[in-house]
Amino acid sequence: MTTPPEPDVLATLRALRQSRRFLPTPVAREDLDRILEVARWTGSAKNTQPWHLVVVTDSALNSGLANLGAFTGFLDGVAASIVVAVEGEGRSVAYDDGRLAERVMLAAAGLGIGSGTAWFSNPAARQQVRELLGLPDHLEPWSAIGLGYTDTSEPQATPQLSGRKPLEEMTSWNRYGRPAPTQPT
Repeated sequence: MTTPPEPDVLATLRALRQSRRFLPTPVAREDLDRILEVARWTGSAKNTQPWHLVVVTDSALNSGLANLGAFTGFLDGVAASIVVAVEGEGRSVAYDDGRLAERVMLAAAGLGIGSGTAWFSNPAARQQVRELLGLPDHLEPWSAIGLGYTDTSEPQATPQLSGRKPLEEMTSWNRYGRPAPTQPT
């Protein structure tokens, strides 16, 4: 039995990587709107849609955001960012934030646009983001997705450099510690 070719969508999912170095080329408004439309249709716990998205295309604001977290520095070079501000707290809101970020990244990849996630990891940083963007107190700005055209002349992290665990090391079948059943030939 031969394995069918991998659908394009699976190849896109496997190839999605964090971009941290970008070209100065702006992202077209039409493409940002298309990405936002995907974000709008992202699922959330109980369909609460607990987010407000702030699209930042002003380079000075993105530079300001770049200084507000341990893993936000690359925002200084993005063409645009989308700050995800969520209402509420707890596990479902964190899950929804991550789910939305991944969908935005996949939408961007589908348009040939690179992306990377940034995390505003402490209350002081989130308060500074809130003040910088004029967010109301009931919205918590946990993350941002940087967008732009990846600068391929600069080295980027790749799975070959950072590695991936073998599937056998990270999966079990039916019970913990059991390998995949052998397939009949």
